[in-house]
Amino acid sequence: MIFRGVSILILFYAVTVFCFSQTQEIDSLKSILDTSEEDSTKVNTLIELSKKFYRAAQEEDLSYATEALDLAKKIKFKTGLAYAYKSIGLAYYFRSKFLEAAKNWELSLVIFREINDKNGISNMLNNLGAVYFNEGEDVKALDYYLESLKVAEEINDTLRIATALINIGAIYSGKEASHDLAIKYYKRSIILSEILGDYDAIGASYVNMGGIYLSEENDSLALVYFEESLNAYRKSSTEMSLMH
Repeated sequence: MIFRGVSILILFYAVTVFCFSQTQEIDSLKSILDTSEEDSTKVNTLIELSKKFYRAAQEEDLSYATEALDLAKKIKFKTGLAYAYKSIGLAYYFRSKFLEAAKNWELSLVIFREINDKNGISNMLNNLGAVYFNEGEDVKALDYYLESLKVAEEINDTLRIATALINIGAIYSGKEASHDLAIKYYKRSIILSEILGDYDAIGASYVNMGGIYLSEENDSLALVYFEESLNAYRKSSTEMSLMH
């Protein structure tokens, strides 16, 4: 049985379901928007509003991000342009429109490179890798993931290092000959994710490890890692409920 691991995006923020506090945050951002001039503050506010609607009300996520893009172009705000393209890409990604997502993330990547924002560069390289992974283009995906990892290590960005490690592991999970290598990447990611307290990333690593052992018909070891994954996801859910 062939197993393909789970890959993840770097979003810079948690994607959550709507709740009372979420509605309050949206109302607050809309109030800022109503009183903003056509400046960088308005661009940033539009991008923040776009984030609030991912996976919840998809018309708004794209409309706010597009408005941010138009304004960033008008006032020549390069950082805002990069993040607007990123947000538009995410809106398309969550619609499974991967070609459109990739087009916008390529544009975002170009601008992040122009302004030498290495956090943004690593982020976009990782997300582009996720597009090609979902399209089954593993060689191209791996190139992006490895470059993302290299940039993240240059700036010692633990979050992006951990994410790249998971995603590289997901590529290596696809072939039995590289299962041992995949496990090594997942274990490295778990160590970093524990430092960050990122239980979603820990859960992803463990479920991928379980999938490898299941494909090898090592059911007992697969069960151990699936249970570890479940525990991690439960901790993540508990923390999210406490936040709201």
